Amino acid sequence: MRRRLGFPKLLDLYVTRISVGSFLVCFFFIVGLFVLIDLLQHVGRFSGNIERLPDEYRRLGFFLVVAYYLTFLPFIYMMCAPFITVTAGMFAVSRLMGANEVVPMLFTGRRLSRVLLPVFCIGVFNAVAMVSIRQFLLPRVVTAKDNLYDMIRHGEVDRPVSGKIISLPEGRTLFIESYWAKSGRIAGLRLRMPSADPSLGADSISAASAEWVDDHAGGPGWRLTEGTRFAAGSHEGQRLTFLPAAQVEGFTPVTLRNRIKESQELMDLSYTALVNLVRDQPTVLEYTVALHHHLTFPLANILLLILALPFALRFERGSKTERVFFALLVCAAYLVADLVAQNLGKQGLVHPVLAAWGPTVLFGSLGIVMFDTVRT
Repeated sequence: MRRRLGFPKLLDLYVTRISVGSFLVCFFFIVGLFVLIDLLQHVGRFSGNIERLPDEYRRLGFFLVVAYYLTFLPFIYMMCAPFITVTAGMFAVSRLMGANEVVPMLFTGRRLSRVLLPVFCIGVFNAVAMVSIRQFLLPRVVTAKDNLYDMIRHGEVDRPVSGKIISLPEGRTLFIESYWAKSGRIAGLRLRMPSADPSLGADSISAASAEWVDDHAGGPGWRLTEGTRFAAGSHEGQRLTFLPAAQVEGFTPVTLRNRIKESQELMDLSYTALVNLVRDQPTVLEYTVALHHHLTFPLANILLLILALPFALRFERGSKTERVFFALLVCAAYLVADLVAQNLGKQGLVHPVLAAWGPTVLFGSLGIVMFDTVRT
């Protein structure tokens, strides 16, 4: 004879089913709306750019667009997850309130926080998912996403990045005229390295072009064309045909991709990549702010819930529209404060760690007080 579920477990399953259902509806609606708006804005350009691609890619046609949005989904999720969570939570609680089911659950002796535990579990799940996706998934799909982006939005299979100055570990500086990330090629390379005697200047390596190879006898590194190495204070160079990656820490395609990303899309970088940026360039405040913001933003899944749900849980009579309006107003205030604090941190007007964590701690404390004082 099968054991029957107890009444408390039935309540948990009921609230969980409503919460998960609300989350799935909000997830597909918000993500789908994001993709649809972006697609409608660029679909004309997509078709023209695909026609400019080589035959092997042009034959794929619209499948390139589908592949792009599939690789872009994790990045969309990273931007939208807290808003999906709070919207789903509001819908779930509104449904329970509309059916007058919250008060009877409280009469069973449960605390309000225990009744809504499944809603907060979804917030915790999304926070953990955001951290895991940033660290483990984004580095695996970002290259494919960028390559597909170049194909459908620019009509190029390997679009070069031009005129970059890149800081490498141990005070090295790399100057490149053009870099093709997909093929790992550099045109116009110059690498400046501190010498043993700073009074003499810097050592340098220059080359007309460089190509990354994994299977060289000297190990992974760069095959140089017209490569020359100059010692500090000397005008006579030594011919150089290969530069092993082991001789110049951080001079790899992965590092170059991250360094190029750092000036464009810090949101695409993993925690490890940002930690390396902060370690190598501690004076660049933007990297420290970005690293800590990537830690606090997942917490917004929980923080926005405790800010918004007290308005949905007001038991006295009142307009549902009014409750939703004030809930959205408080959430918007947090997001604006977070954005302002980030900008202050990047400008050095506020310590970068305080800029990233300040709004989260402030509004989190406010949310806990608001939730604790909900009249039941």
